[in-house]
Amino acid sequence: MYKNALKEDLIRVVENLDGTVESTDTIVKLKTKIENSSTFESDPDFVKTLIQNCIDERVSQNEREVTLEKQKIELAKLQLAKLEKEIELQTAKNKALSLNPTAKVEDKQFETNIENMITSIKTLSLPVPTRSENFNLFFQSLERAFLTKKINDEYKSEILINLLGERAHNVLLYIKEEELNDYEKLKSIVLREFQLTPRECLNSFKNAVKSSGETYIQFAARLTANFQYYCSLRKVNSFESLCDLIISDKLFETLNKETATHIGIREAEDWFRPIDLAKECDIYISSRSGSHKEIPITYGYTQDPFKNRSQNFKPKIKENYPQYLERENKNCFICGDSSHYARDCEKRFKLKESNDHIHNKINVNTLKIESENKIAMNSQIFNT
Repeated sequence: MYKNALKEDLIRVVENLDGTVESTDTIVKLKTKIENSSTFESDPDFVKTLIQNCIDERVSQNEREVTLEKQKIELAKLQLAKLEKEIELQTAKNKALSLNPTAKVEDKQFETNIENMITSIKTLSLPVPTRSENFNLFFQSLERAFLTKKINDEYKSEILINLLGERAHNVLLYIKEEELNDYEKLKSIVLREFQLTPRECLNSFKNAVKSSGETYIQFAARLTANFQYYCSLRKVNSFESLCDLIISDKLFETLNKETATHIGIREAEDWFRPIDLAKECDIYISSRSGSHKEIPITYGYTQDPFKNRSQNFKPKIKENYPQYLERENKNCFICGDSSHYARDCEKRFKLKESNDHIHNKINVNTLKIESENKIAMNSQIFNT
């Protein structure tokens, strides 16, 4: 079960099982926490799958880092070769300028035209977003600006790279030199670099709020672009598939944390249709042998488990319990009546008034009882 597992893998598993990890925990302690968890006792196969997924993810991450380092080296080589070509080109230009001075004026005019196009496109389009979910809206506004200014395809990539600025550094690692002039290829790489997962995109759409300096038209356009982007990630292209997606998302929201994690692993980059999702949930819950009752993810945030409890809730009391046996003398200290206790008084929850008459009534009752006792004692003495 722990084959090829490192300490960092075990830490991730413990955190996914809602356990606590301390800085002093060793590999042995982490294994003990995993094996003593309630999830492992109820479904060890799920925990084994979770451990293997953490190992595979770490291995793939290491492979990506190695590949990234290789790409950086290749990029450095390409930049060096490009620099050498630029030096050769500049040398050739200098020789050409010595023979034809008017060519220098044409180059300056071309550079000025490019700068003017970048400035005008930047004015007409939205600024480069800081959040990943807004890149789809950014490209929509950028392409509308291209249509407005009638920009040729050969200049679109250069304008996009200039607009991205520092963010273009990561993009240049994944693109080949011959693809730099392909706008669609460059756009797909940018979206792949900064895109959210479909589940994150859906949560971003649901939690979206109107910004302080944003009009409702802009807010509606942003919501529309985000939802269209989510549908494109889910590859929804018909009304029927859209209905299935809405139902599946609603069904997913009712799952508890463990079941949702299992479904997320099973889905990977795709999504289950409602019937398939229901089958997966039933199979997973039945495999756990009904170890726990299904509690929705949102239960702790949207429902009150004590909502239906009566406000005057009182525990059941044994009838023969000595504490609650009837006493002979009953004196209510609230109203002064001797027929009931204060806990049964009707005036218990009413506004407090002056208590002088109550104390007077208690004193009268006390004097009455004492006088009756004296009369009884005198009659006994007289009879004797």
